[in-house]
Amino acid sequence: MEGATSDPEVTRRANELYWGSDESVNQIAERLDLSKSALYGMVGPLMSGYGCPVCAAEVEFANRTARDRDELECPACGWEGGESETVALDDGADERGWAPSVPSSAEGRRALLGGALLGAAAGLLLFGFTRRRR
Repeated sequence: MEGATSDPEVTRRANELYWGSDESVNQIAERLDLSKSALYGMVGPLMSGYGCPVCAAEVEFANRTARDRDELECPACGWEGGESETVALDDGADERGWAPSVPSSAEGRRALLGGALLGAAAGLLLFGFTRRRR
């Protein structure tokens, strides 16, 4: 059972059954001779074909429950929402004239936090400067 979890064919089949069938996780795990935790470790997110309204990266469904509830998430910037809030995958490049470079989730969060901290520091400096002038 443990050796099967590193087999690319078993991983492909696990994802195919998980996303493409109505079988329960228990049924899929039993069919592939895996534990449920091994199965969950093999199943990846399902790409949606829709773009993130924030960064234009392709958004995904984390699991079948998220798909059933129309709960998408962006692996690049962390955005969460439904299909009605998404954009076409090409919209980000067409509207702005550039193809977005999409950072990983951790890089995106660091960049966002860094920008917020820089903005706060600049605001404090400006506030201090204007108070001294009075």
